Amino acid sequence: MIWQLWVAIGVVAAALLLFAVTRMRHAQHVFDDITHVERPATAAHVDELAHRRSHRPAPDSARHRKHG
Repeated sequence: MIWQLWVAIGVVAAALLLFAVTRMRHAQHVFDDITHVERPATAAHVDELAHRRSHRPAPDSARHRKHG
């Protein structure tokens, strides 16, 4: 009966190890994308962000001044 416990522990450990490896590979990919120096910066992404911010509706300032 004790071997079943060790098998269960082994399966859980293997699953956790597989999960950790996949997360670390994804993190390495993201890190490589961030630190990739040779890639030219695109201004389109910045322009899109500015465009979305300029078209965002203004918050209702009167709503924030009410108390109670």
